[in-house]
Amino acid sequence: MRIDVHIHFQPPELIAYLATHAGREPYWALLLAPDPTTGRPPVAPDADRMLVDMDHAGIDRAVIQGEYYRQHESCVAANDRALALQRRYPERLLVFATVQPTDERALDEVQRCAAAGAVGIGELNPYAQGFRLDSPAFLRLAERCIDLNLPILLHVNEPVGRYYPGKAVTPLVQYYDLAVRYPELKLILAHWGGGLFFYELIPSVRRALRNVWYDTAASPLLYPTADVVAVALRCLSPHKILFGSDYPLPLYPRRSREPDMSAFLNEIMALDIAPDIRDDLLGRNAARLLGLMPPAGGSPENPAPHQKTPTLPHLPVTATTPVAAIAAAWPATRAVLDAYGIPWETVEVPFWEPLNQAAAARGVGPEGLARLINDLDTAIRSENETP
Repeated sequence: MRIDVHIHFQPPELIAYLATHAGREPYWALLLAPDPTTGRPPVAPDADRMLVDMDHAGIDRAVIQGEYYRQHESCVAANDRALALQRRYPERLLVFATVQPTDERALDEVQRCAAAGAVGIGELNPYAQGFRLDSPAFLRLAERCIDLNLPILLHVNEPVGRYYPGKAVTPLVQYYDLAVRYPELKLILAHWGGGLFFYELIPSVRRALRNVWYDTAASPLLYPTADVVAVALRCLSPHKILFGSDYPLPLYPRRSREPDMSAFLNEIMALDIAPDIRDDLLGRNAARLLGLMPPAGGSPENPAPHQKTPTLPHLPVTATTPVAAIAAAWPATRAVLDAYGIPWETVEVPFWEPLNQAAAARGVGPEGLARLINDLDTAIRSENETP
């Protein structure tokens, strides 16, 4: 079975809508605008052309990923388009629904789309949609997806290299922190996870990311196919790689600007890898993840059910208590940390950074650390005593 886990449905009417509603959806209006140099319009295959391209490439099924819109109404419209196509071609197309996590209607939209047959949520993009992966709104969405057993596909980019339209700046550590916070959440990190997979060579990281998959969407625009697949197979279980093209994005623009699924797939077919591994990459891994095939040995583990109430550190604060945990548990400590020049938001610091290291990096020695811990304990006691 050949499955492309990452395509978009961007018919001509969508391009026309974005051209006239750039004020409401500026990010996707920018991505799908005519080429500023040549004036060439974006590729916009309709459903018939998409099915023809699937047939030409030998793709049995494809997963329509929603665009990461800022407006709830745009998400609903995209979901309606995709679900209508799924109803027309139930043996060929699957749907990931898109939502704006910051909108209070997002959870209802997840529920609606799941009832209508959506098998996941995505593509979401913290940078383009204006949310944080540790924000309460997104964490509520993650918990709902855990409850419904829906994977989430997140847009991720490599943190170095040239700029290109759509390159986001969300740090890789934030995706890692999300996986650690919710180890039972099924995550697909698009575009090779921006290279996060390399760190699975560290045993503790591999355990933390045991329920994370990586798709290959847009890979030929970034990496030589033979090299990146070989490196990934050294770092990862082969069960964690999902073939995705990012159709209709042209992956070989010097050869052709036409949408195509076959060229990239054929490159992978030509690689000197074991047939079983190739079949896993090109479809069986996605089939297992999406419930179309039973799990295989070596697949990512299913961790224990999640606890929605995190365990908070206990008094007294010690030198090795993580800064982010202190600030999350006791808001009154944030002013103290600010006074010592110690960042506490996880957007700026890793969740694991201990107090003593954070203090030392800001020039706070042993005596200053003792005063800091005392000041933090005082703030905590004051907060606990406040009615």
